[in-house]
Amino acid sequence: MLPSLSPNSSIAPAPFIDALAVSEAAREHADKARNLHDLLRLLAEKRLQVDAARILLRALPKRYAVAWCCECFKGDGEREPLPPADQQCLQSAEAWVSEGDERTRQAAFALAEAGNFDTAGAWLAAAAAFSSGSLTPPGYAAVAPADHLTADACFAAICLLAARDPSAFGTRLGVWIDRALTVFARSESAAGGSGSVRS
Repeated sequence: MLPSLSPNSSIAPAPFIDALAVSEAAREHADKARNLHDLLRLLAEKRLQVDAARILLRALPKRYAVAWCCECFKGDGEREPLPPADQQCLQSAEAWVSEGDERTRQAAFALAEAGNFDTAGAWLAAAAAFSSGSLTPPGYAAVAPADHLTADACFAAICLLAARDPSAFGTRLGVWIDRALTVFARSESAAGGSGSVRS
């Protein structure tokens, strides 16, 4: 279990959103919610799924965030096949979740760059690439990615994925957020060696 996402947590949700670009409505709900789990449930109910997704991804450890996005991509690919390039990015991100090493991070970075950071899959690969290491090519002075970049890339990826069905954008985000809360509030091994976060 992730303590911050436990339904019984006594951790106030406000610190999780202080530095985030969320709506005023989300901030008002944060002041009333008992904990982060309650806030995310409430935001989804109030159709503030975009705020909920942004907050959830910043609250999750990087590996968990990427693993959750991978599961969303896999599930959506079963509904409607992903473009080949996005499927390749998904496989690369899954490899990073499973291995977590520099080789898989660099491979994900290469795919994100090949996709010009403008597709759902490219941003998913970027989320893995921004987890550690350097943003500069080998031979240049290392520039470590900012700590929030993996969450931001996951957010871009998940929103672009949801937009594959624009008429159900918010509903799709809500379903994925609900699944994340169910899994991460229950089991800390959710993003274990297989990279799976399925319930």
